[in-house]
Amino acid sequence: RTALHAVADALTAHGFAAHAEKQGSELRIVAEHCPFGDAAIEHPVICAVDRGMVKGMLAGLYGGEAEAALLASLPMGDEVCVTSVEG
Repeated sequence: RTALHAVADALTAHGFAAHAEKQGSELRIVAEHCPFGDAAIEHPVICAVDRGMVKGMLAGLYGGEAEAALLASLPMGDEVCVTSVEG
């Protein structure tokens, strides 16, 4: 969980306004702002870059493999972006 909070802080520092939360047994990163703006809506592949950053940062901090799955995103019509993390 500490690594997840560190990743959320790093994303916030880069304009994502992110926080970590636990929903039942699931750990999530919620980004309330996307620094890519409309570009992410027009080109959803940008969201894959976001998941890759989360996965890479967690691997570096946690020292193991982590899976990052997109649960909600601006291109899907959601208000925020939510990434589920398993590791």
